[in-house]
Amino acid sequence: VVYGKSTGATPDGRSMGEPFAPGANPMHNRDRNGALASLCSVAKLPYKSCMDGISNTFCLVPTALGPAPADRANTLVSLLDGYFKEGGHHININVLNRELLEDAHRHPEKYPDLTIRVSGYAVRFNQLTPEQREEVLKRTMHGSAVASNTKLSAFPYHCDCYSDNPTSVDLSISEDVPYSTNMPVIGSVHSLETFSSNDAPGIRTLVFLQGCSKRCKFCSNPETQCITNPYSCPDMAVTDEEVENVVKRYHHFLQPNHGGITLSGGEPLLQPDFAGSILRKTKGLGLTTCLDTSGHGNTKAWEKVLPYTDYVMLCLKGMDLELASFISGVSKESNIRARDFAKYIRDNYKDIKLSLRWVLMSGLTDTDEEIEALAAFAKELKPVFTHVELLPYHILGKEKYDMMDRKYELEEMEPYDYEDAVEVKKKLLRVGVDATLAEQ
Repeated sequence: VVYGKSTGATPDGRSMGEPFAPGANPMHNRDRNGALASLCSVAKLPYKSCMDGISNTFCLVPTALGPAPADRANTLVSLLDGYFKEGGHHININVLNRELLEDAHRHPEKYPDLTIRVSGYAVRFNQLTPEQREEVLKRTMHGSAVASNTKLSAFPYHCDCYSDNPTSVDLSISEDVPYSTNMPVIGSVHSLETFSSNDAPGIRTLVFLQGCSKRCKFCSNPETQCITNPYSCPDMAVTDEEVENVVKRYHHFLQPNHGGITLSGGEPLLQPDFAGSILRKTKGLGLTTCLDTSGHGNTKAWEKVLPYTDYVMLCLKGMDLELASFISGVSKESNIRARDFAKYIRDNYKDIKLSLRWVLMSGLTDTDEEIEALAAFAKELKPVFTHVELLPYHILGKEKYDMMDRKYELEEMEPYDYEDAVEVKKKLLRVGVDATLAEQ
């Protein structure tokens, strides 16, 4: 702040009098490609040119380090290990919630012991001047980094190929896409996160594949549903080599604590050749692989993917088939196929760790009958089954339906109460089924 006041405009676009970023940090909110890209950028600075030191004051929101506090320390260690392997020298970490800082700025008397790292030193937040506190609030606070692969202003929010009635369980983009082992495999990708800590162990690259065979009423990513051929829709086209290059770039951060890549969507099993090639290449780099799926496809498609898979997160829509069909928007047969997929893993891939994702919807998926049936099915999947991941229904993504001129089917449903979710977790634990629930 002090140096900025005394310095004129600079060639990078900073205005006269504007504060400088602390230490070697990128200017506020210019590090738009996420936490790992920002760390790698600062780590490139040659120490011999900065003999007074290279200080990086880095801010993260708590949830960026994982859904459970017990896992966050390991994620932070992975970040630090990766930064130093990239050539970084000195880093100060703030794990902060912006809303908390904003409240502390308005009411400093409420937070007498709130301490943050400013630029190489620690200070109580309420001892900073109001101008200095405002400067801290302008800093980038990293969560996950999403790099979109689509021109979302035009597509897929106004997608001609969207249908409320996806066809059959055998629907596959791969049927229309040429495949050769000697050439890059091309797939349809909606977006890619370079820093995820919520989708299997460690730090992960999270790839959202475009296209889904279901129309779940609670879907918070409806823009990924439209099934597209990457050859006829090149805005979506990505090669397996391009994904591999991203993974290679951040290998130092991904390798600790069993990190790696997670394929999500949409439905990754709609593109088994593409998905399988990405997972195979990632395994070749010594990283772990995870498939986030609702169990689409058939054994031919599964065999292209499962040999290179370490973790599967299978989202079941309901145990009663009428209910599952109602929630997913597709036939009972499609939901039976999801259970067949789980059993296929159990019978043929003993080393895969399989978890079941379960969205809690009041009066629908939280009844005693549904939870008892879920527990019984989970027990059938031993020894590959690990746990049920409980996901309380929320309305995040609801505004996307307005953007797409689509009706949101659960307009009257309230977000699921967290305390009720805790009770469901206890029910599962009482009958011997491990369950997890992210803390609020």
